[in-house]
Amino acid sequence: MPSLLRTPKSMRPLVLAALVIALFFIAGYFPGAMSLDSAVIWSQARGAPSTNIYGAGLRWLWWLTDKVWPGPGPLFLIQLALLWSGLVLIAQALASGLGARLAFLLVCACAPVLFVLLAHVWSDVMLLATLAFAVGALLHWRDTRRTGWFIAFWLALAFAATLRHNVLPATLPLIAYALWLHFDARRTPLWHKPAALILGTVVLGLGLHALGTLSAQSAQRRFPLWPATAMWDLAALSLDANRLLLPAATHKPELTLADLRSAYVAYANVPIFTATQGRVIGPFFLDGDPALEPLQHAWLDAIAQDPRGWLAHRWRLTCALFGTKPRAWPHELIYVDEEVAFRDNPSVAPNRSALHAGYLRIAEGLRDTVALAAWPYLVVSLVAFYAAWRRRESRNAQAALVVLASGLAYAAPLPLIAPSAELRYLGWTCLAALIGTALAIAAPVDAGTQRSNW
Repeated sequence: MPSLLRTPKSMRPLVLAALVIALFFIAGYFPGAMSLDSAVIWSQARGAPSTNIYGAGLRWLWWLTDKVWPGPGPLFLIQLALLWSGLVLIAQALASGLGARLAFLLVCACAPVLFVLLAHVWSDVMLLATLAFAVGALLHWRDTRRTGWFIAFWLALAFAATLRHNVLPATLPLIAYALWLHFDARRTPLWHKPAALILGTVVLGLGLHALGTLSAQSAQRRFPLWPATAMWDLAALSLDANRLLLPAATHKPELTLADLRSAYVAYANVPIFTATQGRVIGPFFLDGDPALEPLQHAWLDAIAQDPRGWLAHRWRLTCALFGTKPRAWPHELIYVDEEVAFRDNPSVAPNRSALHAGYLRIAEGLRDTVALAAWPYLVVSLVAFYAAWRRRESRNAQAALVVLASGLAYAAPLPLIAPSAELRYLGWTCLAALIGTALAIAAPVDAGTQRSNW
């Protein structure tokens, strides 16, 4: 977080408030919960063969921190530092009084989705924290023109590109806004802006995407990622067609339609591989091209023959992803409360404090309610987008439009690509809704001196 000695006096109460909030998260959650995905990434950071299944960024960072302080604790603290420093910078950019700025920090701390997600060491949480910092750095550069913050923005985006394979949609609006502000600062003639803005956004967006792709391809073991989605889709379509549509190379001969029917769930693809007791071969254990080529053809043919069935399957996932999770579903779709052991990873002592137990009771009590559903954040995003558009001559309204577009763009492809309905996939979308709403509210109807050449 910014040093108290180097921050403006107006920012110091915000920094203090963020520190207090962060301490409550540390007391209740440290060293951060680790799911199996987290444990696997840590194992790879410690020297196990790396794979491109996960983004490389978290693995690289864990490799660095593990040399000084082994375990998830350092990453948990880095997540909090990025998030709350970014939110302090955003709060400082609001055209509001101190009370409203402090209220913004408090709302972010108490928003149920963020309150629960921040317990974990996940690439998704690191991503939302990194993007929040990027937004804060960009807004601070907008207001102060201190070059270091502009550099920090680009470094944050570069790191974000290595965290998740699907981060590109979230970064494009931020890139376009950064270029727009840059052109504005240089007083570039209006007629030069559209072409330069589009070209610059495309080039820089593709550059960041290439960085993320190259970082993933640096892994020692590389797999195509699409078979996991293809096999889940084919399992669902097999149930509709009442016959097995999975190619022979993707399953054991003894697999039956009844096996698939008993394993298939609308909220995750993993059970078709685990609940069938190995009769469906895991997507990353297929026999290369001999299995992948017929799988691709079978997948596309099945969708072409039964598009309604495929859309129904994807709609079930969409409802599960954005909607309320029934209590009968695994709580791991929302939160994990353990330090999963994997291979030779050192054991990690979990948080057993009374405060942690209280936090867990809150999470468990809310997990089947609308409080931990993502769709209210989508509604808030759309309402805030409309409000910001009406005030689009204000700098903060413009920033609101950009942040909201980033969150919505990140969520848009998920119904087609998400492997499960885990809430963490929508972490940035939910946080972007809160940030965008605050910026929209802080945008005066009469922009006055805040007008920008939008």
